Amino acid sequence: MRTNDFLKSFPPGEHSWDGKVTISFGYPHHGWIQCAITCTAYVQGVMVTISAAFDPFPEMIRWMENIAAGKLPSEFTVDEEGGGKIFRASSIDDDRFIFEIVEWLFSKKGAQEPLYMYARVSKQQFLSEFLMRWDELVNEKFDPNHWQESSLDLRTLDVSKIRMAVEGSL
Repeated sequence: MRTNDFLKSFPPGEHSWDGKVTISFGYPHHGWIQCAITCTAYVQGVMVTISAAFDPFPEMIRWMENIAAGKLPSEFTVDEEGGGKIFRASSIDDDRFIFEIVEWLFSKKGAQEPLYMYARVSKQQFLSEFLMRWDELVNEKFDPNHWQESSLDLRTLDVSKIRMAVEGSL
């Protein structure tokens, strides 16, 4: 059952969609990184295929900074070379936001936009999880020889604003 169907059966106004998000970046290989995102709210999960040809990481970092700073709503797109996903964050309050992943370039008239993930999440938990997995990616998994289509070395991206927010100094 897709998240759209769960939302119909369990409307957010009547049911809790609070959840914790887990992120897992795979090893870069020939310009691709697989990213698995799961959530405890109704046991959701989605795979996102990240391409060096359309490197989304700088935009992802800005999106995370917007979440940390409370500049919501905010979104960014991952182009999976033929399709893609839009990551959205909408404010609930100072500590929580609605996290959604939806289909990019969806165009079926009259059909509902495919929703891969929907959850009410803690900013602290979400940003902490991202930083932990980001550090693992750039310090243990990243191989620039397998990310050559992008002119960017992921290890040079500045995540200090996100880190300050997680540590409480932003």
